Amino acid sequence: MVEFRFFCQRIKNTKNSNDKSYELLLRSADGASFPAEEFSKIVVNKEKHKEYLIWLEKAIKSVVERYPNKIFSFNLDHQELEYDDTFNMLKKLSKFKNRIIIEVTEVPPIVRNTPYFSHVNLYAFQKIKNMGYRIALDDVAEGINSIGNLFLLLDFIDRVKFSTLSFRCSMNEDQLKKFIIYISNIAKFAKKDLVIEGIEDDLFSQWVSENITHLHQGYIYSKPHNIWPAELKKL
Repeated sequence: MVEFRFFCQRIKNTKNSNDKSYELLLRSADGASFPAEEFSKIVVNKEKHKEYLIWLEKAIKSVVERYPNKIFSFNLDHQELEYDDTFNMLKKLSKFKNRIIIEVTEVPPIVRNTPYFSHVNLYAFQKIKNMGYRIALDDVAEGINSIGNLFLLLDFIDRVKFSTLSFRCSMNEDQLKKFIIYISNIAKFAKKDLVIEGIEDDLFSQWVSENITHLHQGYIYSKPHNIWPAELKKL
């Protein structure tokens, strides 16, 4: 029996206050943290993952129906793109495709269940795109979502997400800003949305708004909070 919950965090558009967009964040039943150990066991086991998808479909459907004027994104690992059941679940949710963004995480697949010769499953991305969903590549420059793979996927994705959190411990502020500009130039060249995650102070937020993008995500704007299962709350 799958026992998880969803928290949500707003993706702030600093230029358009009417843009109401949120990322759904998987949490353990007690809401304490991402259930990393449990989820890693689920995602590599086809039968356990199928059970998880039943829960996921119910949760996503419930959230988008309760908040009809909002856009929600949720995560799929590359491993999940190896299962037909994942695409069957997406078909069932397809009537909400205009209000759902699929974020593909940086976690690499453990087992390939379909044959392909590229570093990433381009066929899976094409399949999601053909279903009418928008796709975001999460945590670009980390894990399997490398810069090289970003270029491979430009024809299929709509949004690039870059998190500052993993790089702050290895770069100073000036180096980080230069790297963000580099990522931004790729997104602009490819005409993709860019979301900068991990924005925690006003000065950095202002720099990002003035030089990079109006799509921000971080604790300065929204602390993750429980959204499902829960009573209906104003977002």
